[in-house]
Amino acid sequence: MPTERIEALGLISQRFPADPVVFTCGATSREIVSLERRENHLCVVDSMGLVSSIVLGISLGLEDTSGNGDVGPKLVVGVEGDGGMLANLNSLATIGYLQPSNLLLIVLDNEAYASTGGQATFTTKLDLAAFASQCGFRTWRVDDLEGLDQAISEATEPKGVTGPANPSEPAFILMKIAPGNASVPLLLDDPVTLGDRFTRWLSAAMGQ
Repeated sequence: MPTERIEALGLISQRFPADPVVFTCGATSREIVSLERRENHLCVVDSMGLVSSIVLGISLGLEDTSGNGDVGPKLVVGVEGDGGMLANLNSLATIGYLQPSNLLLIVLDNEAYASTGGQATFTTKLDLAAFASQCGFRTWRVDDLEGLDQAISEATEPKGVTGPANPSEPAFILMKIAPGNASVPLLLDDPVTLGDRFTRWLSAAMGQ
């Protein structure tokens, strides 16, 4: 059985308890909030396709403050859907050009616009991981929780660990998941409130 998105979200949240994690709009945000609310989570409600751009900005900001010793998070994680990623493919080219070493983008691909009726996306034929690889990302393809957990471990290996991957490159994990959405409540929080809560957490985490 293909992995449900809510199961993948639970694993991602567990793996990144102290790093900024940005979640895409629609069912993805509703499902992660139904599992848990964390101050290091930013749910980008009503803004399709912007996760990759947001995590790029945060990652560059974290790199700029890396001279502050061990203060603050060292990695920023984006969780996007295939529909959202297709809506902003140019961001992969920008990330690949700028090469932030502290960025991990996870795309949960159900080959559908699940939040708007289940219409098929182009990923029924197109490979987003191949596109990301051509843009300069280290890439992984997985289809179950064990594979996702292993890919996260490899993508977040500290610098200096030997292996075929270049740890200076941004990382991209493509996970094929089951279609459909979990039955969870709507997320009705004001986007301004969500953004303010996350910004306050990030500022405190950076010692600012």
